[in-house]
Amino acid sequence: MKNKLLFLATLPMALSMASCAKNNTVEFDYIFTAQPVVSATNSEVFKNVQDAFNEKSGGKLLTQASVFIRNGYDLNKATAFLLDLASDITTGIANPALIKTSIEAVGSVAEQQNKFGVPGAMAAKVTTANNGFSLGYNLAYSIKDDISSFVNLLTGNKFGIVPEEAYFVPSIDLAAIAAADFSDARILAPTGAPSVALYGHATEENFTTTTNPQEGLIPQFKTDNYDVIIAPTQGGLTQIVKQSAEYKIAATITYGNFYIISTGRDDDGIINKGDKVLIFQENDVPGKVFKYVYGDLELDITAVNTVSDTKVIIENNGVLVK
Repeated sequence: MKNKLLFLATLPMALSMASCAKNNTVEFDYIFTAQPVVSATNSEVFKNVQDAFNEKSGGKLLTQASVFIRNGYDLNKATAFLLDLASDITTGIANPALIKTSIEAVGSVAEQQNKFGVPGAMAAKVTTANNGFSLGYNLAYSIKDDISSFVNLLTGNKFGIVPEEAYFVPSIDLAAIAAADFSDARILAPTGAPSVALYGHATEENFTTTTNPQEGLIPQFKTDNYDVIIAPTQGGLTQIVKQSAEYKIAATITYGNFYIISTGRDDDGIINKGDKVLIFQENDVPGKVFKYVYGDLELDITAVNTVSDTKVIIENNGVLVK
Protein backbone atom coordinates (compact mmCIF):
# COMPACT_ATOMS: atom_id res chain seq x y z
CA MET A 1 0.00 0.00 0.00
CA LYS A 2 2.84 2.33 0.93
CA ASN A 3 4.52 1.72 -2.43
CA LYS A 4 1.25 2.39 -4.23
CA LEU A 5 0.78 5.71 -2.42
CA LEU A 6 4.37 6.65 -3.24
CA PHE A 7 3.76 5.87 -6.92
CA LEU A 8 0.59 7.99 -6.97
CA ALA A 9 2.41 10.84 -5.26
CA THR A 10 5.19 10.87 -7.83
CA LEU A 11 2.91 10.38 -10.86
CA PRO A 12 2.14 14.11 -11.39
CA MET A 13 5.86 14.86 -11.32
CA ALA A 14 6.58 12.07 -13.81
CA LEU A 15 3.85 13.29 -16.12
CA SER A 16 5.19 16.82 -15.84
CA MET A 17 8.69 15.67 -16.72
CA ALA A 18 7.38 13.66 -19.68
CA SER A 19 5.45 16.68 -20.89
CA CYS A 20 8.54 18.85 -20.49
CA ALA A 21 10.64 16.38 -22.46
CA LYS A 22 8.07 16.31 -25.23
CA ASN A 23 7.90 20.12 -25.33
CA ASN A 24 11.68 20.22 -25.74
CA THR A 25 11.49 18.42 -29.06
CA VAL A 26 10.15 19.34 -32.47
CA GLU A 27 8.97 16.65 -34.87
CA PHE A 28 9.21 17.95 -38.42
CA ASP A 29 7.00 17.11 -41.36
CA TYR A 30 9.56 18.28 -43.91
CA ILE A 31 13.26 19.13 -43.95
CA PHE A 32 14.82 21.59 -46.38
CA THR A 33 18.40 20.53 -46.97
CA ALA A 34 21.05 20.28 -49.69
CA GLN A 35 23.31 17.84 -51.39
CA PRO A 36 25.35 15.95 -50.39
CA VAL A 37 23.24 15.55 -47.21
CA VAL A 38 20.43 13.96 -49.22
CA SER A 39 22.76 11.29 -50.58
CA ALA A 40 24.71 10.87 -47.34
CA THR A 41 21.49 10.07 -45.46
CA ASN A 42 20.04 7.99 -48.33
CA SER A 43 16.97 10.23 -48.25
CA GLU A 44 14.32 10.25 -50.93
CA VAL A 45 13.73 13.68 -52.47
CA PHE A 46 10.20 14.97 -51.89
CA LYS A 47 10.63 18.24 -53.78
CA ASN A 48 13.40 19.53 -56.03
CA VAL A 49 13.51 23.19 -55.01
CA GLN A 50 15.28 24.18 -58.22
CA ASP A 51 12.22 23.06 -60.19
CA ALA A 52 9.88 24.92 -57.83
CA PHE A 53 12.02 28.07 -58.11
CA ASN A 54 12.02 27.84 -61.90
CA GLU A 55 8.24 27.53 -61.97
CA LYS A 56 7.58 30.38 -59.53
CA SER A 57 10.08 32.75 -61.17
CA GLY A 58 8.68 32.25 -64.65
CA GLY A 59 11.59 30.22 -65.92
CA LYS A 60 14.48 32.12 -64.35
CA LEU A 61 17.68 30.33 -63.39
CA LEU A 62 18.68 29.98 -59.76
CA THR A 63 22.14 31.46 -60.28
CA GLN A 64 23.60 30.31 -56.98
CA ALA A 65 27.39 30.56 -57.36
CA SER A 66 29.45 32.39 -59.95
CA VAL A 67 33.02 32.93 -61.11
CA PHE A 68 34.53 36.35 -60.50
CA ILE A 69 37.71 37.42 -62.30
CA ARG A 70 40.13 40.03 -60.92
CA ASN A 71 40.32 43.05 -63.23
CA GLY A 72 44.11 42.97 -63.37
CA TYR A 73 44.35 39.33 -64.41
CA ASP A 74 45.45 38.69 -67.99
CA LEU A 75 42.39 38.64 -70.29
CA ASN A 76 43.57 35.71 -72.42
CA LYS A 77 44.55 33.63 -69.40
CA ALA A 78 41.18 34.34 -67.81
CA THR A 79 39.35 33.33 -70.97
CA ALA A 80 41.40 30.14 -71.30
CA PHE A 81 40.64 29.30 -67.66
CA LEU A 82 36.91 29.77 -68.24
CA LEU A 83 36.92 27.58 -71.34
CA ASP A 84 38.78 24.87 -69.43
CA LEU A 85 36.34 25.13 -66.54
CA ALA A 86 33.35 24.84 -68.88
CA SER A 87 34.89 21.71 -70.40
CA ASP A 88 35.62 20.18 -66.97
CA ILE A 89 32.06 20.75 -65.78
CA THR A 90 30.52 19.24 -68.90
CA THR A 91 32.87 16.25 -68.78
CA GLY A 92 32.41 15.74 -65.03
CA ILE A 93 28.63 15.66 -65.30
CA ALA A 94 28.86 13.10 -68.10
CA ASN A 95 31.51 11.03 -66.31
CA PRO A 96 31.36 11.48 -62.49
CA ALA A 97 34.20 8.98 -62.08
CA LEU A 98 36.56 11.76 -63.19
CA ILE A 99 35.36 13.91 -60.30
CA LYS A 100 35.92 11.02 -57.89
CA THR A 101 39.44 10.31 -59.14
CA SER A 102 40.49 13.96 -59.13
CA ILE A 103 39.23 14.69 -55.60
CA GLU A 104 40.70 11.46 -54.25
CA ALA A 105 44.12 12.58 -55.52
CA VAL A 106 44.10 15.15 -52.68
CA GLY A 107 44.79 12.39 -50.15
CA SER A 108 42.83 10.69 -47.39
CA VAL A 109 39.06 10.86 -47.05
CA ALA A 110 39.56 13.44 -44.30
CA GLU A 111 41.76 15.56 -46.58
CA GLN A 112 39.21 15.31 -49.39
CA GLN A 113 36.44 16.33 -46.99
CA ASN A 114 38.51 19.23 -45.69
CA LYS A 115 39.26 20.64 -49.14
CA PHE A 116 35.98 20.00 -50.95
CA GLY A 117 33.47 19.57 -48.15
CA VAL A 118 32.73 16.13 -49.56
CA PRO A 119 34.92 13.07 -50.37
CA GLY A 120 35.41 12.07 -53.98
CA ALA A 121 33.18 9.01 -53.79
CA MET A 122 30.26 11.01 -52.41
CA ALA A 123 30.81 13.82 -54.94
CA ALA A 124 30.57 11.25 -57.73
CA LYS A 125 27.47 9.68 -56.16
CA VAL A 126 25.70 13.04 -55.95
CA THR A 127 26.64 13.95 -59.52
CA THR A 128 25.46 10.58 -60.79
CA ALA A 129 22.08 11.20 -59.12
CA ASN A 130 20.71 13.53 -61.79
CA ASN A 131 23.53 16.06 -61.40
CA GLY A 132 22.55 16.57 -57.75
CA PHE A 133 24.89 19.54 -57.26
CA SER A 134 23.22 21.31 -60.21
CA LEU A 135 26.55 22.00 -61.85
CA GLY A 136 26.51 23.84 -65.17
CA TYR A 137 28.11 26.67 -67.06
CA ASN A 138 26.81 29.91 -68.50
CA LEU A 139 28.77 33.03 -69.33
CA ALA A 140 27.40 35.73 -67.07
CA TYR A 141 26.79 38.31 -69.79
CA SER A 142 24.64 35.75 -71.65
CA ILE A 143 22.22 35.33 -68.71
CA LYS A 144 22.05 38.91 -67.43
CA ASP A 145 18.29 38.82 -66.87
CA ASP A 146 18.53 35.70 -64.73
CA ILE A 147 21.37 37.11 -62.65
CA SER A 148 19.69 40.47 -62.13
CA SER A 149 16.40 38.78 -61.22
CA PHE A 150 18.10 36.48 -58.70
CA VAL A 151 20.11 39.13 -56.85
CA ASN A 152 17.04 41.37 -56.61
CA LEU A 153 14.99 38.46 -55.30
CA LEU A 154 17.53 37.96 -52.52
CA THR A 155 17.61 41.65 -51.64
CA GLY A 156 13.91 42.45 -51.84
CA ASN A 157 14.33 44.25 -55.17
CA LYS A 158 16.81 46.67 -53.61
CA PHE A 159 19.82 45.71 -55.72
CA GLY A 160 18.70 47.40 -58.89
CA ILE A 161 20.16 46.90 -62.35
CA VAL A 162 23.55 45.21 -62.51
CA PRO A 163 25.70 47.64 -64.55
CA GLU A 164 27.26 46.47 -67.81
CA GLU A 165 30.77 47.13 -66.52
CA ALA A 166 30.26 44.49 -63.83
CA TYR A 167 30.31 41.74 -66.47
CA PHE A 168 33.45 40.06 -67.75
CA VAL A 169 33.77 39.95 -71.54
CA PRO A 170 36.06 37.15 -72.78
CA SER A 171 38.89 37.64 -75.24
CA ILE A 172 38.20 36.85 -78.88
CA ASP A 173 41.88 36.35 -79.79
CA LEU A 174 41.79 32.61 -80.43
CA ALA A 175 45.53 32.24 -80.97
CA ALA A 176 46.36 34.11 -77.76
CA ILE A 177 43.80 32.09 -75.81
CA ALA A 178 45.24 28.82 -77.11
CA ALA A 179 48.74 29.89 -76.06
CA ALA A 180 47.69 31.22 -72.66
CA ASP A 181 49.04 29.41 -69.59
CA PHE A 182 46.67 30.00 -66.68
CA SER A 183 48.46 27.65 -64.27
CA ASP A 184 49.43 30.70 -62.22
CA ALA A 185 45.76 31.57 -61.52
CA ARG A 186 45.16 31.91 -57.79
CA ILE A 187 41.71 30.42 -57.17
CA LEU A 188 39.48 30.61 -54.10
CA ALA A 189 36.18 28.73 -53.74
CA PRO A 190 33.75 27.72 -51.00
CA THR A 191 33.55 24.04 -50.18
CA GLY A 192 30.58 22.10 -51.50
CA ALA A 193 29.14 22.28 -55.00
CA PRO A 194 31.27 25.27 -56.18
CA SER A 195 34.52 23.57 -55.24
CA VAL A 196 33.40 20.28 -56.81
CA ALA A 197 33.03 22.20 -60.10
CA LEU A 198 36.77 22.95 -59.73
CA TYR A 199 37.69 19.27 -59.38
CA GLY A 200 40.17 19.65 -62.23
CA HIS A 201 42.33 21.87 -60.00
CA ALA A 202 42.17 19.57 -56.97
CA THR A 203 45.90 19.12 -56.42
CA GLU A 204 47.06 22.57 -57.54
CA GLU A 205 48.76 24.64 -54.84
CA ASN A 206 47.04 27.81 -56.09
CA PHE A 207 43.57 26.35 -55.50
CA THR A 208 42.24 27.23 -52.04
CA THR A 209 38.87 26.52 -50.45
CA THR A 210 37.04 27.82 -47.41
CA THR A 211 34.18 26.48 -45.32
CA ASN A 212 33.08 29.98 -44.29
CA PRO A 213 32.42 32.25 -47.29
CA GLN A 214 31.33 35.23 -45.17
CA GLU A 215 34.61 35.35 -43.28
CA GLY A 216 37.05 33.45 -45.48
CA LEU A 217 35.95 34.50 -48.95
CA ILE A 218 33.90 37.70 -49.29
CA PRO A 219 36.59 39.90 -47.62
CA GLN A 220 39.05 38.74 -50.29
CA PHE A 221 37.24 40.89 -52.86
CA LYS A 222 38.97 43.86 -51.17
CA THR A 223 42.42 42.38 -51.85
CA ASP A 224 44.35 41.18 -54.89
CA ASN A 225 45.22 37.83 -53.28
CA TYR A 226 43.17 35.86 -55.82
CA ASP A 227 42.74 36.06 -59.58
CA VAL A 228 39.58 33.94 -59.50
CA ILE A 229 37.00 33.86 -56.73
CA ILE A 230 34.01 31.53 -56.81
CA ALA A 231 31.34 33.14 -54.67
CA PRO A 232 27.60 33.38 -54.07
CA THR A 233 26.35 35.44 -57.00
CA GLN A 234 24.66 38.09 -54.91
CA GLY A 235 27.56 38.31 -52.45
CA GLY A 236 30.14 38.81 -55.18
CA LEU A 237 28.07 41.33 -57.12
CA THR A 238 27.43 43.29 -53.93
CA GLN A 239 31.18 43.67 -53.52
CA ILE A 240 31.56 44.84 -57.12
CA VAL A 241 28.54 47.14 -57.43
CA LYS A 242 28.24 48.45 -53.88
CA GLN A 243 31.86 48.26 -52.66
CA SER A 244 33.77 48.93 -55.93
CA ALA A 245 35.71 45.66 -55.75
CA GLU A 246 38.13 45.20 -58.65
CA TYR A 247 36.45 42.10 -60.04
CA LYS A 248 33.92 41.19 -62.72
CA ILE A 249 31.34 38.42 -62.82
CA ALA A 250 32.34 35.98 -65.56
CA ALA A 251 30.17 32.85 -65.38
CA THR A 252 27.63 31.01 -63.26
CA ILE A 253 28.56 27.41 -62.42
CA THR A 254 26.05 26.14 -59.82
CA TYR A 255 22.29 26.47 -59.98
CA GLY A 256 21.10 25.37 -56.57
CA ASN A 257 21.43 22.05 -54.79
CA PHE A 258 18.43 22.46 -52.48
CA TYR A 259 15.91 19.72 -51.80
CA ILE A 260 13.03 18.94 -49.44
CA ILE A 261 12.62 15.55 -47.87
CA SER A 262 9.52 14.27 -46.10
CA THR A 263 9.61 12.58 -42.72
CA GLY A 264 6.29 10.85 -43.42
CA ARG A 265 4.48 12.63 -40.59
CA ASP A 266 2.29 14.87 -42.73
CA ASP A 267 -1.04 13.10 -43.24
CA ASP A 268 -1.97 14.79 -46.51
CA GLY A 269 1.53 14.68 -48.02
CA ILE A 270 1.26 18.29 -49.18
CA ILE A 271 3.35 21.18 -47.92
CA ASN A 272 0.74 23.61 -46.62
CA LYS A 273 -0.33 25.83 -43.74
CA GLY A 274 0.89 24.78 -40.31
CA ASP A 275 3.29 22.07 -41.47
CA LYS A 276 6.48 21.96 -39.40
CA VAL A 277 9.48 22.56 -41.65
CA LEU A 278 13.18 22.70 -40.84
CA ILE A 279 15.34 25.05 -42.93
CA PHE A 280 18.98 26.17 -42.72
CA GLN A 281 20.87 29.44 -43.17
CA GLU A 282 17.67 31.43 -42.84
CA ASN A 283 19.26 34.79 -43.68
CA ASP A 284 21.56 33.58 -46.45
CA VAL A 285 20.94 32.19 -49.95
CA PRO A 286 19.33 28.87 -48.87
CA GLY A 287 16.83 30.47 -46.49
CA LYS A 288 15.97 33.28 -48.88
CA VAL A 289 15.39 30.85 -51.74
CA PHE A 290 13.14 28.72 -49.53
CA LYS A 291 11.11 31.73 -48.41
CA TYR A 292 10.75 32.98 -51.99
CA VAL A 293 9.31 29.65 -53.09
CA TYR A 294 7.29 28.71 -49.99
CA GLY A 295 7.02 31.90 -47.93
CA ASP A 296 3.31 32.45 -48.60
CA LEU A 297 2.20 29.06 -47.20
CA GLU A 298 2.16 30.04 -43.50
CA LEU A 299 4.44 27.19 -42.52
CA ASP A 300 5.72 26.55 -38.99
CA ILE A 301 9.43 27.11 -39.67
CA THR A 302 12.42 26.33 -37.49
CA ALA A 303 15.89 27.36 -38.69
CA VAL A 304 19.30 25.89 -37.96
CA ASN A 305 22.67 27.38 -38.82
CA THR A 306 24.20 24.93 -41.27
CA VAL A 307 23.27 22.20 -43.67
CA SER A 308 25.24 19.81 -41.44
CA ASP A 309 22.69 20.51 -38.71
CA THR A 310 19.91 19.26 -41.00
CA LYS A 311 21.85 16.02 -41.47
CA VAL A 312 21.89 15.39 -37.73
CA ILE A 313 18.14 15.92 -37.51
CA ILE A 314 17.42 13.74 -40.54
CA GLU A 315 19.44 10.97 -38.90
CA ASN A 316 17.37 11.49 -35.74
CA ASN A 317 14.19 10.62 -37.64
CA GLY A 318 13.34 14.26 -38.26
CA VAL A 319 13.30 15.20 -34.58
CA LEU A 320 15.07 18.24 -33.13
CA VAL A 321 15.95 18.05 -29.45
CA LYS A 322 16.14 21.58 -28.09
